[in-house]
Amino acid sequence: MRLILVRHAKAYERDSTAWSDDSQRPLTEKGAKVFRRLAKRMRRESWSVDRVESSAFARAWQTAEILNDAADWPQPIRNELLEGECGSASLERLVCALQAHRGSDALAWVGHEPMLSELIARLVVGDSQARIVSMRKGAVVCLDLQFPVSAEGSLLARIEWMMVPR
Repeated sequence: MRLILVRHAKAYERDSTAWSDDSQRPLTEKGAKVFRRLAKRMRRESWSVDRVESSAFARAWQTAEILNDAADWPQPIRNELLEGECGSASLERLVCALQAHRGSDALAWVGHEPMLSELIARLVVGDSQARIVSMRKGAVVCLDLQFPVSAEGSLLARIEWMMVPR
């Protein structure tokens, strides 16, 4: 199975006067425009997915909606696990959640840092603290995921490709 991890595109800086709830902080106009170009490129490459799950935070959800519109990916579905605080327990819940998608050809998760980089490290080298990838805003990483997913931290995935804006 391919697991495609997408970090939300460039959003406005934190500003408690503009967004008292940081989960409502949206993409910048430029961030959306740059990510739309990347999504169109993904469509031309015929990289498609069966399902898109996203954090419901505005910046991630808007990114998932751009994938729906510009890459012709499915409508996003909320995945609350992508909204949580990072940590080993959160990562293990995400790893376990992958089992439910075992029959899929490709699944996309749209979320936030540092969770995505830590998940990649956990799946590729078995250590979430290994710094093997830095997900800049709008970056997309495709993993070739091997089943069964084990909790022991063994090698579970390999990086197939990565795209970054611009």
